[in-house]
Amino acid sequence: MTKFKSFMTIFMTLCVILSADARREKVDELQLIQDEINQFYKLGYVDVAPLEMDFIEKKLKAARTAKKKRKKKVVQQLLVEIKADLKLVKKRYIVNQLNNQLIKIQEQNLQSKKTLDELKGQL
Repeated sequence: MTKFKSFMTIFMTLCVILSADARREKVDELQLIQDEINQFYKLGYVDVAPLEMDFIEKKLKAARTAKKKRKKKVVQQLLVEIKADLKLVKKRYIVNQLNNQLIKIQEQNLQSKKTLDELKGQL
């Protein structure tokens, strides 16, 4: 029985040591948000909402300074606000695209009505 106890002790020690080494890497959320902002610039979302993007960049700078000052609550609050603002900018871009499509369809509809009126006049 002592061999079993010593084996289990060694086995449990190894498990604890290996699990302590397998910790997750810390994800820098500020860097992820910066990458997302860069992606927004590439995709052209910024052209739709330049004022909001300016506010987002100011909040990102404030979050970085708060992180340097080790104010975790402020950083988390700013991250939530930035993520919400980025969603807003993305939705605004989508609405702008849909609005442009609507304008094109309305122009086509108006042109079709003019053509229909001309054809009715010829009859």
